[in-house]
Amino acid sequence: MTKKQISGGIVLSFFSQIITIIIGLVYTPYMIRILGQNEYGLYQLVLSVVNYLNLMNFGFNGAYIRFFYIAKSSGDQKRVANINGMFLNIFMIISLLCIFAGVLLYFNIGILGSKLTSSDYVTAKKLLTMLVFNVALSFPNSLFMAYMAANEDFIFQKALGIVVNILIPLLTLPLLFMGFGSVGVVSVTLFLTAFRLAVNMFYCFARLKMRIDIRFFDKAIFASLVGYTFFIFLSDIVDQLNSNVDKFLLGRITGTIAVAVYSVGYDLKNYYSVVSWIVPEMYIPEVNRLSIEEKDDKKLTELFTRIGRFNNYLVLLVLTGYILIGRQFISLWVGEEYDTAYFAGLILMISAYIPTVQTLGVNIQNAKNMHKVRSVVYFITACVNVICSIFLIKLWGVIGTCIGTALATIAGCGLFMNYYYHKYIKLDIFYFWGRMIKWFPAAIILFIAGRLVLTRTEINSWLSLFVFALIYACVYALAVYVFGLEKCEKQLLIDNIRQRLFKNAKGA
Repeated sequence: MTKKQISGGIVLSFFSQIITIIIGLVYTPYMIRILGQNEYGLYQLVLSVVNYLNLMNFGFNGAYIRFFYIAKSSGDQKRVANINGMFLNIFMIISLLCIFAGVLLYFNIGILGSKLTSSDYVTAKKLLTMLVFNVALSFPNSLFMAYMAANEDFIFQKALGIVVNILIPLLTLPLLFMGFGSVGVVSVTLFLTAFRLAVNMFYCFARLKMRIDIRFFDKAIFASLVGYTFFIFLSDIVDQLNSNVDKFLLGRITGTIAVAVYSVGYDLKNYYSVVSWIVPEMYIPEVNRLSIEEKDDKKLTELFTRIGRFNNYLVLLVLTGYILIGRQFISLWVGEEYDTAYFAGLILMISAYIPTVQTLGVNIQNAKNMHKVRSVVYFITACVNVICSIFLIKLWGVIGTCIGTALATIAGCGLFMNYYYHKYIKLDIFYFWGRMIKWFPAAIILFIAGRLVLTRTEINSWLSLFVFALIYACVYALAVYVFGLEKCEKQLLIDNIRQRLFKNAKGA
């Protein structure tokens, strides 16, 4: 059952990300053109401010799986129901606090800066109201999603994500063409969040037989929970600072146009980063088992490296491909006026390389309850990022804030984190990077070959761009199979393909 859920979840995750990327490529240009740079920038600016309300989960959503496993290992289902009830009560209280914070933001909308017009502020208040309720609904929803993940039930969650991703443009585009603007976009977001919460609740109660005792509240468990989640909360602050502060600062210092340009580059970097979570998130329960029950650092290193190698192949394909044809892609996608977004995306992607390869490491730290130092160091580097970005924006605008984020990411997620993994988490980082570096020469040769082809080929249409990208990806995949995979991995891949083909032929 578990292997089926993991393999099915991985397949659906890939399918979901492909759909998300395709929808983004098709939907985003229409959205930008209909809204215009100013309103699109305003939408992104308000979104960046409201996203800070996600910090009000205080790290509780990241702690659920660990406490679920502790309760489940006792063999007492009542303890699991008690944990579920405690977390639900916490999330409902947080939702109410979120709405209260939203009211405060509503009456202090001037925080968005002096670059906005009076009509911009009217629209901003409408967007703010709906987005606050959207965040408030997301808190209880996170419990049901975490419960599915803790039970290693990935297929339904991923399938529902695919449905929601498809519904976004289907519901939003008609409203945009009817003239509802960014308010229409946000209303669809709110509706789909409520829809997802209702469906997740039904599935957990009906299919997974989830039990919740809302009467339970243990002060000792809560104190332990707070002690554990505080540093996850610090880590969440860092994520929010690194992902949203740039838009906020650009909006205040430069204006909504710069926010729109930055957002295009940042969204592309997000596609690049999200792909790296597809496989690791399926192994979060296994990480908790190895850390809590078996306490086997060697197995954790092997799992960390195996997932890292997979991500290494994937992110280097995306990164080298973006360097080769990213500028042409952006020109065709949203127009030449967004040319700066190419360099913004490139800086952010390069700086995110190490954390995207090591995504599973965050879960290993959380499972071992050794995430505290990381959170403190990340918080310090994020604060430095904010200070540097303020000065760099005044010098180089969009590119300046990207450089500030890159420096903070490389220092915190790169240099410090690898030292911490090796010294304290007891993961063999030299072994890890030894396995990663083996692929570098092949990736560089493929990149150079692609560059040489581009000197004789002009990418000036979607067809030429698609053909080049397809050929490059196919050659890259062939090189991974021939030079990257080990003999046992090749055999496993062949066996899986044969098994699926035989199964399909038998079914036919």
